[in-house]
Formats: sequence, structure tokens, C-alpha cells
Amino acid sequence: MRKYYYALGLGIQETMAYRADFWLGIVSAVFPIAIQVFMWQALYQGVEGSHLYGRTHAQMLAYAVSASLLWRLLKTGFEYEINDDIKNGGLSKYVIRPIAYPSYRLSCFLGQKAAVLLSGIALIAVALLCVGLYFQASPVSLPRAMLFVPILIGALVLNFFIFFCVGMWAFWLSEIGFIFEAVRIVIVVLSGGIFPLEIFGDAVCRVLKLLPFNYAVGFPVDVLVGTASRSAILTGIMLQLFWIGMMILISHGLWNLGKKKYLAAGG
Repeated sequence: MRKYYYALGLGIQETMAYRADFWLGIVSAVFPIAIQVFMWQALYQGVEGSHLYGRTHAQMLAYAVSASLLWRLLKTGFEYEINDDIKNGGLSKYVIRPIAYPSYRLSCFLGQKAAVLLSGIALIAVALLCVGLYFQASPVSLPRAMLFVPILIGALVLNFFIFFCVGMWAFWLSEIGFIFEAVRIVIVVLSGGIFPLEIFGDAVCRVLKLLPFNYAVGFPVDVLVGTASRSAILTGIMLQLFWIGMMILISHGLWNLGKKKYLAAGG
């Protein structure tokens, strides 16, 4: 395991060396968050009663702000490195050495996120505090906040394996880099990273909550802002663990199949 601990340290060092990227990404979230704040403000003004899609105005704003920041905290980028390794032959140095490539990538990813995790959580806390001050009622309770932390770690791992599977497409498709952003946009919508899944309607929402994407963003945020019931939290944790296990199996299956296609050209 020493080599994976070393990869974890490399991930931390890389993030600290290029920490401006993280902060610029957070700053870029200000504009979409502002758009959502004004949009939901206008929508709730035209609603009879205090609820829209089963949420109060405070809960909706808390969700929108938290989901936008959480998505940027979970955002990946290693799929481009996987594509480059496969395309240019850099994968050879991992294949011939006693190191599991998926585990190596996971160690680097967790190291990169560990360096910004506390600051990311602090930013979410400040944003929710502002929402609470505006509505004169806190949208988050301490037990929910404590439960959010292990669920967030699960979301990190799940999001890694989702995009690792996406990166494995490079074994079968050439010039796949342009596809990644299209896939990312679809996933952020299906995960609830822009707005709650209830917007799609009850039938579609039930289907989407059976897919893994919701348990990377939407479910953790619902737990944090208090819109998930106790039974929904228990079910969500079980489904998150189930999908982590499934995505691990799928990613290793794609990796083992992809190695047979690898030509080791270049590098």
C-alpha cells in the first residue's frame, strides 16, 4: 500500500501547487448561483403558498447553492489524463509495474480532493449561513451536517468511479476528449447538480433516483438541507454503497477488457 499512499501525497502536492485552479472554479460558480437565486426568487413570488416542488423557498435556495458548490468540489479531470495515457502510450509504465492503475488513479484523486475538502465544506457552510440569515431560519441542523460528511466521502468515491468508467471509453474510441464535457453536462443534470430532480416530475424522478448519479450530488445535498426523511436517508445510504460497489466492478471489468485492446504505441 506504500505506493498508493505516495500517490495520495502526490495528489495533495499537485492541488497545493495549483490551488488557484480550485479557487477560480469556486469563483466561477458565483454567476450560475446568482442566476438561480434570481430565478427561484421570481418563481416563488408567483406561487400560491410557500412550497414549490415540495420545498420551501429557503430549502430551494439552500439546495441550489449547496449543489452548485458541491459539484465543483467533486469535479474530476483525470479522465483527460487517462485518455492521454492510452492514446500516447503513457499507460505502458503502469502496465509493466506492480501497480493497479485504477487504485493509483483513485489515490491521486482522493489526494487532490483532500487538500481542498475542508475549504470546500467551509464555503458551503458560509453559503448556507447567508441563506439562513436572509430567511432568519437555519436550513441546516448539526446532526444533518455531521451525517453529511461520511455521505460526502461516499459521493467522492462514487463520482471517481463513474468518471473512471467514462475514461475507459478511450480504449475503444479515438479522439474521445471532446466527449467528456458532453457527458459531464448530462451527468450534472441527472445528478441534481443544477436543480432538484423533482422538477422532472414524479415518474422520472423515481427512475433517476435509482441511478448512481443522484448519490453523487443530489442525495448528499438533500441530507444536508433537511429535505430527505429518515427513511429516505437510510435508503439513500444503502443505494450509494450499492452503486459504489457496482461501479467498482464495472470499472475493473472495463479496465481488464481495455488492456486487451491496448497497443502500447508511443510513450
